[in-house]
Amino acid sequence: MKKNQYLYIIVLVIVIFIVGSIFYLTKYSKNSLSESKAISILKTAYPEFNSYPNNNLPPQSIKTEQDMNGWYVVFVQEGSGKPILGAKCFFVDNDENIRTIGEFNPSIEDIDFSIKTCTK
Repeated sequence: MKKNQYLYIIVLVIVIFIVGSIFYLTKYSKNSLSESKAISILKTAYPEFNSYPNNNLPPQSIKTEQDMNGWYVVFVQEGSGKPILGAKCFFVDNDENIRTIGEFNPSIEDIDFSIKTCTK
C-alpha cells in the first residue's frame, strides 16, 4: 500500500512540474522579444536609423536595456568636442508595439542620460 502511495505522489509531482513548465513557456517565452528584433522593428519603422551603429564621423551608436515588458532602445549621435550630440529614445514592448520616449539634446557638459526617460 505504501509503495502505491509513493508512486502516486511521484507521478503527481511530475505531472504538476510538466503542467507548470508548459504554462510558463506559453505565457512568457512566446512574448519575449530579443534585443536584435527590437532594433530591427525600430529600423523598419524609422529608416533614418538604418546606418546605426557606425564609426563614421560623427559616430552613431545604439544603447539598449531590457525590461520585463520589452526593450528600451536609444539611437545616439556621438560627438568629438561634445560627448553626445543627441539621442532618440524608444520602447518596444513584447507585442512589438513602439512607444517614443523622447529626444535628448544635451548641453556641452552633459555626458550621460537615462535610457528609460531620455533625460539626464
